[in-house]
Amino acid sequence: MRIYHPVRGVGGALRENSFTVIDDAGVEIGQGGLQLRNLKRMFPDRPLDVEMTMSAHPAASDTLFGALSARAVSMIAEQKNQPARLYTRCDLDDAARREYFLRMGFDDYDGDELFALNVASRQGRRRNYSPVGTQSIDADLRTRTRREEFLLLLKEYGCVEHASEWLEERMRGPAFVARQVYYGSDFVGALLVTGEQSEAVLDMVCVENKWRGRGVASSLIDEAVERLAQAQVPFLRANAVRRNANAMKLFRRCGFDWIRTDCYLLGRDL
Repeated sequence: MRIYHPVRGVGGALRENSFTVIDDAGVEIGQGGLQLRNLKRMFPDRPLDVEMTMSAHPAASDTLFGALSARAVSMIAEQKNQPARLYTRCDLDDAARREYFLRMGFDDYDGDELFALNVASRQGRRRNYSPVGTQSIDADLRTRTRREEFLLLLKEYGCVEHASEWLEERMRGPAFVARQVYYGSDFVGALLVTGEQSEAVLDMVCVENKWRGRGVASSLIDEAVERLAQAQVPFLRANAVRRNANAMKLFRRCGFDWIRTDCYLLGRDL
């Protein structure tokens, strides 16, 4: 059995953060990778987020897991040993994967939670407004540079990384809202909603730390709901990481209903 860095990264991970395992006959029996994100704006107390992708034959599982875990520790050391969370996604019905990672010291306290809001049910209710002195505007996405800047801003708060072309395509859809809030020239918060006529998706709502708890996120969601109602889009869907208590409370406060846990986020704090 041999383990090495593949020619290309695994699952979106860089090559140096990826491993492939082959048996004595040269047959691949496992591969995995690590992606690191610094989410200090979302999780100031534990800013490093390290996602492990791993698929292996039982004979290669421990070897691959050991290599990935050791690499995760070195990646965190390169980030001056800031507090981190190492985790992997696991389908709810994948008992074997869940049992393996629990045996390797991961916990199953976290999950990817799905919420949905019935847009019509919010009509006629008192809406939230952003704090006095702030201004909510449509994000300027007219050029590729502006679109990339907007996506980079959202990425800092945990939004999945996308290319400018992805955003440009969704701007042409029936369900699209991109808003930003400022206090003078200071950035306060932002929101991105994309989707189809049948359902919209809240890709991200984010607020600067010092403005949290003052109704900024709620006001942005209410603005998006008004736009969706005008476009006759019936539902707004959103996902939240269970350990992000602020997001979980926000969605419930804004009228979202919890639907289900989409998957486990098995992990451990480092």
